[in-house]
Amino acid sequence: IERTVQLGLSWTATTRVTRMTPADSSIVLEIPLLPGESVNTESVRVKDGKALLSLGPKSQSGEWTSTLKEAPSLLLKASQDVPWVEQWSLYVDPLWHAEVSGIPTVHPASAVRQRGRIWRPWPGETVTVTVTRPQGVEGQTLTIDSANLSLSPGIRATDATLTLSLRSSRGGQHPVTLPEGADLQSVKIDGRLQPVREEKGKVVLPIRPGTHSAELKWREPRGIRLSYSTSKIDLGAPSVNPTIAVNMPSDRWTLLLCGPRLGPAVLFWPLLFVFLLLSIGLGRISLTPLNWKHWFLLSLGLTQVPMVVFGIIAGWLIWLGWRGKNPPEDARSFDAQQVFLAGLTGLALICLFHAITHGLLGLPDMQIAGNGSSRGLLNWYQDRSGISLPQAWIFSAPRWVYRAAMLAWALWLAASLIGWLKWGWSCYAQGGLWKELPRSAKNALGVPPPPKKDDKK
Repeated sequence: IERTVQLGLSWTATTRVTRMTPADSSIVLEIPLLPGESVNTESVRVKDGKALLSLGPKSQSGEWTSTLKEAPSLLLKASQDVPWVEQWSLYVDPLWHAEVSGIPTVHPASAVRQRGRIWRPWPGETVTVTVTRPQGVEGQTLTIDSANLSLSPGIRATDATLTLSLRSSRGGQHPVTLPEGADLQSVKIDGRLQPVREEKGKVVLPIRPGTHSAELKWREPRGIRLSYSTSKIDLGAPSVNPTIAVNMPSDRWTLLLCGPRLGPAVLFWPLLFVFLLLSIGLGRISLTPLNWKHWFLLSLGLTQVPMVVFGIIAGWLIWLGWRGKNPPEDARSFDAQQVFLAGLTGLALICLFHAITHGLLGLPDMQIAGNGSSRGLLNWYQDRSGISLPQAWIFSAPRWVYRAAMLAWALWLAASLIGWLKWGWSCYAQGGLWKELPRSAKNALGVPPPPKKDDKK
């Protein structure tokens, strides 16, 4: 006789009787039931707390199922002076806690895999199972594994999309509070549209036990301004891995950013500080008429082009100043330096022209980087957040402000360049524009000597 007891939401028992003698005769058995056992199988009769089972000549086994009444303890006792042996199996769901006392268990491989207990008692041996139900511990039944907010601000309105990944151990309704004035457009749960409405800024999501995804789309009656903050959203529960993505309009000039630590940064301002230090150092060089203010104003426009451009222009001005104060005495060195300075002047003027055209016609490059961000996309991330989604702050200006600043810089550069070119020409012409090479040097270079007077005749 094999008794299998399962303690779950309901207590059940399955009893299986297997014939061990030859199947050549009928057998009628009266098998005692467990305490609180109620037989559910119609073919098995019950009398005086015993199940009456008949096995025909060709029947090898019989079986019935029962329900057990929940009780603080369950007693298993092997009958004495009966023509059978017994085996007991006990399986307990995590809903219950069972402590057993009595004979030791056996551990076949099947029981270990299924986390059950098995006994093979001798007649008269008992096992007592004390059952208790652990009390629930207070805690949240909903976990927000990720919350992704995507914003696309325009001139007068902002389109927002909130994507949530939820895990719930209990069904119910979960409220999400949207920003003031938000116009809800759609709600999706697990990719399916839901007939959910907004009431006083709150959207109530129907949640079932398990893992789900939710997507909310709405429009806010506010556009991009000089100072712009991301939407304030109450998720209704703490969240992990929240992200914020802002798609910046193409006609905005981003100047400053603030938000969660793992996010974008405007690297233009550290670069400008480096140019300030370089300008102070170059202003101390007396070879050029530029003081540190001139160098700094010059570098403002050159921040939009590679730094090598600034190096070429600075080298050109310094070399001109050195040439004006130290003209070479050797004719060959003098002429070579004149050719080099002429080429460097042309290259420097080309670089200045490129800087002006790029500043007036190109897009502002504020060196925005961090967490996969760029000029048009700003991404923030935070590992943990409270009930409210973290917020970010953006300070930006219209692109025409950048165009006006670059135009002012271009006009200043044009006015200053006239004076710099006059000074540069005086330095370039110091000691003459060209020196004739000596006759010996010309012969070494393969230049034929001038004809003699007799040869002309």
